[in-house]
Amino acid sequence: MAKQILEEHHCRLVMIPPEEMRRRDDFREILLEADAWVVGTNKVLAADLEQAPKLKVIVKHGTGIDSIDVEAAARRGIIVANAPGTNASAVADLTIGLMIAAARQIVIADQRTRQGLWGPIMGFDIYGTTLGIVGLGQIGRGVARRARGFQMNILGYDIVHDAEFEKENGVQPASLEEILATADFVTLHLPLTESTRQLIGVQELARMKTTAFLINTSRGELVDEAALYEVLQQKKIAGAALDVFQMEPPLDSALLKLENVIVTPHMGGYTYGSMALTSEIVARTIVNVLTGKPPLYEVKVS
Repeated sequence: MAKQILEEHHCRLVMIPPEEMRRRDDFREILLEADAWVVGTNKVLAADLEQAPKLKVIVKHGTGIDSIDVEAAARRGIIVANAPGTNASAVADLTIGLMIAAARQIVIADQRTRQGLWGPIMGFDIYGTTLGIVGLGQIGRGVARRARGFQMNILGYDIVHDAEFEKENGVQPASLEEILATADFVTLHLPLTESTRQLIGVQELARMKTTAFLINTSRGELVDEAALYEVLQQKKIAGAALDVFQMEPPLDSALLKLENVIVTPHMGGYTYGSMALTSEIVARTIVNVLTGKPPLYEVKVS
């Protein structure tokens, strides 16, 4: 559908392989002729925009725009837009999946069984335990709704208080400190801002129970990875499941050496359904801007 929308409006789609994205000089040659730029997890720097004289719009294929220099784009009169909420269900699904996989050691069990090592592996319960959700946006709310099926005691922290949602979904408002001290599972669903950068550091991890798990499908920079490595290596918390990292790919991360960490390649929003919906929103946004209409979801400089 997305490709069809673009082709119907005579847009030529140029795919840039990841290896070219890492060699920035290569893809900057493509930007010289670009009218629109669809951004995944890659960064958009001010220096890139200087090489894009025709660029009219940058569209994030997803929600978070922390990798885009929005101010630099605004200075050049380039519109920045995103596709909020289109991958919320997919990320919420993965969050629950990672929580179960970490608690029941599913990855290790799979590896040992393939190696011919047969025998049960002890895990932690999900049903009836306490879940702390840090950030009750669309994804955090989706996690809360799913957690109700496990009869979990749900604690929620957000700067915006929605009493109606909390009552309907059995979410008990709590401070971050309360969640860290009491939750069996702590899951992060916040945007990356200066106030949330390394929100979970040495002191916060020290508050968590030794039987607790940390789940992060939001942004890697929310967590002090060096501090997380130390508490996991010393078994001061039970484990973690991470779909995001400070540096991606995390080739040199010490976290990859630990058995009590499950890692995935920033794939939270990657389901066929969510990708199709996101791509359609992105395509319609591009067509709107290039034909003089407003974008569907413009991101303004704060």
